[in-house]
Amino acid sequence: MKKMDQICYIVHETDNVATAMEDVTAGDIKLTGENKNRKGEMIALQQIPFGHKVALCDMEEGDQILKYGVCIGIATKKIRKGMHVHLHNMKSAYDFRSAQLDPVTVHAKDIEYKMY
Repeated sequence: MKKMDQICYIVHETDNVATAMEDVTAGDIKLTGENKNRKGEMIALQQIPFGHKVALCDMEEGDQILKYGVCIGIATKKIRKGMHVHLHNMKSAYDFRSAQLDPVTVHAKDIEYKMY
C-alpha cells in the first residue's frame, strides 16, 4: 500500500481533528470528507490506530477538540498538527450524566421510578 492510500476523514468543516479510517503509520495521509478549507493531504507525525483522531492543526493545553462540529474534549497538553489525539493528550468533554439516560424514555437508568 502506498502511504498516500492512508485516509483520515474530516466529519465537519469546523473540526480540528480527522478520524483514521485504518491503522495509519507516520507519513503522508490523505484527508477526505468535509475538508473544503484544507489541503487534501498532510503528514501524520506518529502511528494513529484505526478510529482514533489526528490533529489537523497545532493545539495548546486547554484548547477544544472539535469533532462532528462540536467540542468532544479538551487538550491536556500541547498537540502538534499530525499527532495522534486520544486520552493521553486530551480529556473527554462528554456529559457522563447523559449516558445514564434511557434512549427511549429519556429517564435516568440509575434512578428507580415508582409507579402509582
